[in-house]
Amino acid sequence: MNRTLIGSWLSTVLVLGGTALADAPEGASEAFFELRVRPVLADNCVKCHGQAKQSGGLRLDSREAMLSGGDNGPAVAPGDPEGSPLLLAVRHTDDDLKMPPAGPLPRAAQDDLAAWIAAGAPWPAAAASKPIEGQAHWAFEPLRAVAPPEDPTGWASAPIDRLIAAGHRSQGLHPVAKADRRALIRRATFDLIGLPPEPDRVEAFAADDRPDAFARLVDELLASPQYGERWGRDWLDLARYADTAGDNSDYPIPEAHLYRDYVIDAFNADVPYDRFLHEQIAGDVMAAEGPPEEYARRVIATGFLAQAKRFGTIKLEDMHQIIEDTLNTTGQVVLGLSLRCARCHDHKFDPISANEYYALYGFFAGTKYPFAGSEEDHKPSEFAPLVPPDAMKAYEAQFAEKLAELKANLAEAESTGESAAKAGDLALSAAVAEFVAEAAGPADRAATTQAVEAVKAELAQAVQRRDRRVKRLRDDLAKLEKAGPASLAPRAYAVRDGAPTDVKVQIGGDPGKLGELVHRGVPKALDPAGTIDLPPSGSGRLALAHWLTEGRPRSLTARVMVNRIWQQHFGKPIVATPSDFGLRGAAPTHPDLLEWLAADFTASGWSIKAMHRRIMLSETYQLASEHDSENSAIDTGNVGYWRFDRRPLDAEALRDGLLALGGDLRLDRPGAHPFPAEETWAFSAHHQFKALYPSEHRSVYLMVQRLHPHPYLSLFNGPDTSMTTASRDRSTVALQALYLLNSPFVHDQARRFAGRLLADAADAPSRLRLAYLRAFGRPPTSAEESRADEFLASYEQSLAAEGLPPERRGEEAWSGLARALLASNEFLYVD
Repeated sequence: MNRTLIGSWLSTVLVLGGTALADAPEGASEAFFELRVRPVLADNCVKCHGQAKQSGGLRLDSREAMLSGGDNGPAVAPGDPEGSPLLLAVRHTDDDLKMPPAGPLPRAAQDDLAAWIAAGAPWPAAAASKPIEGQAHWAFEPLRAVAPPEDPTGWASAPIDRLIAAGHRSQGLHPVAKADRRALIRRATFDLIGLPPEPDRVEAFAADDRPDAFARLVDELLASPQYGERWGRDWLDLARYADTAGDNSDYPIPEAHLYRDYVIDAFNADVPYDRFLHEQIAGDVMAAEGPPEEYARRVIATGFLAQAKRFGTIKLEDMHQIIEDTLNTTGQVVLGLSLRCARCHDHKFDPISANEYYALYGFFAGTKYPFAGSEEDHKPSEFAPLVPPDAMKAYEAQFAEKLAELKANLAEAESTGESAAKAGDLALSAAVAEFVAEAAGPADRAATTQAVEAVKAELAQAVQRRDRRVKRLRDDLAKLEKAGPASLAPRAYAVRDGAPTDVKVQIGGDPGKLGELVHRGVPKALDPAGTIDLPPSGSGRLALAHWLTEGRPRSLTARVMVNRIWQQHFGKPIVATPSDFGLRGAAPTHPDLLEWLAADFTASGWSIKAMHRRIMLSETYQLASEHDSENSAIDTGNVGYWRFDRRPLDAEALRDGLLALGGDLRLDRPGAHPFPAEETWAFSAHHQFKALYPSEHRSVYLMVQRLHPHPYLSLFNGPDTSMTTASRDRSTVALQALYLLNSPFVHDQARRFAGRLLADAADAPSRLRLAYLRAFGRPPTSAEESRADEFLASYEQSLAAEGLPPERRGEEAWSGLARALLASNEFLYVD
C-alpha cells in the first residue's frame, strides 16, 4: 500500500475511531447569530433593505420582515437554505438574483447564513431590543452592584458559578460533570501559554490530590514567560500589529518589534490594565514626566497609535485617514464603540455626533506620527527617540561630527575630489583635442574628430558621476540637518507629543471641506459634560487616557476588557459583539455576570492575571466538554454554560505545538527581523516589499505584513493586520486538511516527533504511550493501541515491498503514525 494512502487511512481511522470530533457550527445559538449572521446582514444588506430604504419592497432587518418578503416573496425559508432566495442572492449563482451587486459574499459568510437558515433562522429577542429615545443604554451607565444569589443545589459557591447557576435554574439546565484532570491541564496550558503540556507535568497533575492542585497549576502557568507570548498575541490582534506600514509599497518597519515585545512584557509583568492603556495612548507624555529608567519603555508603548495604517505614496499622505484609523481602533478596542461612522455625519446608531468625533480627533491631530518610508521618500523619519531630552547632548556631539564629515565630503566632491579632478582633466583633454583637430589636415581630421568625441563622451560620464555623488551628498546633508541630533539616537516606531490642536469639522469626511471649529472634548453619551480637563500644552492625550479609566467611561472600559478575557477562555464572549457595545451591539447573555466581573476587575487594581484566576478557578471553567441531550434540547448553543465548549487551536498554538512536539521550538526572543539594509530600499507600488522569514521561534514572532498576508497564518484564520481583530474566524476548509497531510513543514515535524519517540522510549508500547501523552495529554486506549500496532506492521510490510532497508523502516513507520496523530481532531481541538 502506498505510504501516503496509509497515512491518510490512519488519519481517518483515528479521527473517526477514537479522537474528538469537531463540533458543527451551532446555527441555532444566539452567539452564532450575533457573531456570524447579524454583522453580515448589517454590513451588506440593511443599507438597501432596512428602515431607510426597501429595495424591491424587501426589508432584512428582522425575521418577520424576511418571512414577509418583498416583491418576489419571502427572503428565507427556515430550515431550507437551498430554497432561500437570500442565500441564492449572496452566492451569485442565479443570474437574475445577485446581491450585493459588488460581488458574492465570502464563502465563510455564505456558510454561516446557510447554517443559520438550516437551524430555522432564529432571531434572538436581544438582537432587536434597542433603547427608546431618551432611555439610557446599559453600556453607557455606571456599573451596577450585583449580589450573586446562593445556589440551593450546592454546585456553586464562587460568585461566577452562583451567577451561572442562576441561569441554569431559570432555564431548567444542569451542569455536566467536571473535566478529568488530563483534559483540564491541557485546556489550561493551551489557554495560558499556548503550548501542549509536557507528559511528566500531565502525570504529576493527574496524581496530585491536593485541593489546591489546579490553583497551583494556574499560578505556575501565569508565572511562565510564555504566558505573555500567548496573551500578548490577543492584544496584538486588537492593536492591528504588523511589521510593515501598509502604504502602497508596504514599507518595512524594523523597529515595530519593540512594541510587540513591550506588549508581551507588559502581560508577563501584569501591568495594571488602566496603566497599560495610559502608556499606549500617552506613554510619550508620561515618559517626559519620569522616571528616566521608564522613558524608553513608555515611548515604545505608543506603538499602539503609531501602528495606524499608512496610505499613499508620499510622506504621511492622507493624514486624516491615519488619524481616522487611530480613532477607529482606539474606540473599538478600549470602549467597544464604532466611532468611524461619525467621521462623515452624526452616527446613525450610537449617540455620537460629528462634532464629538472631531473633538476626539484633535487629541491625535496634535500628535506627531512616525514615517516608515514610501515610494516617493524611501528614508524613514520622524521616529521617536528612546532617550530623554537631557541625554541628547551625547548625540549632539555625534551629530556635529557627522555633519562636518558630510560637508567635507561634499566640498571634496564639488572641487578637489577624484571625480571632480577627473572631470577637469577630461575637459582639458577635450579642449586640446579640438584644437588639434582644427589644426590637422583633411586627411587626419576624421580620426582626430573621432578621438575628440571619445574624450567628450568620457567627460560627460565623469561629470554625471561627479554630479550624482554631489547630489547624493547634498541630499544626505539636507536630511541629516532636517532630522537633527535625534536621528542618531536609538528610536522607536512611536508617536511624539505636539502642540494643543483643535480642528474643524471635515464635512462629509473631506479634509478639503471644513466646517466649524470644535474644541477637544469627549462624547456626551459617555460623559454628560462633554468636556475634559486639558493641560495648557501638548496634545492632551494623557488627560484623555486618564478619562477612559478614571472618568465616567471607566465602567465601559472595564466591561469591554473582561468580556474579551472571558471570550478567550470560553471561546465566546458574554457580549457577542466584543468591539461594539453600542446600540447596534448585542445585549449581554449574562448581564449580571458582566457587571460583577467588571467590578471585580477594577477592585483588583485592573489585574488581568487576577481575572484569569477568578475565571479559571470557577466550576464553570472546569466543566467537561461532554454532550448532554437534555440540556441540548433546551440550550442548543450552550449559551447557559452547562458544559465547556470544545475549541480549535488558533494558528499560533497549532504551529507552536507542532514545533514543540518535533523538538524544534525555540523559546528565546528573536529580536529584529532580517530586513534588507535601509539604504537599499526603493520599494514602490509596482515593486512592493514582500518577504517571508523562516523561523523556529514562537509564532507571535513571525514577521507579518499588511499588504501580503502570511500564507500559514491566513490559511488558519490569523488576524487581518490592516484592522483591529476582535474575533478570529473559525472556518474549516479543505486547504487546512491538505496542509496538515501534505505540508513539508508538518512532515518534517512528524519525522522529528517520531525520532524523539524512538530515542526516548525503548519499545513500541512505551513509545505509543509517550506519543499520546505528548500529542493529546492522555495515554492511548486499548483499541487505539491495537489500531496503531496494526498500522505499524502494515506500514513496515509496505516499506519492505518497496525495497526500503530494514534499518529505515521503523523510523518511516513511526513518522507515518506521527503524521496521523498531528492531523487528528484531538490534536487540533481542546476539550
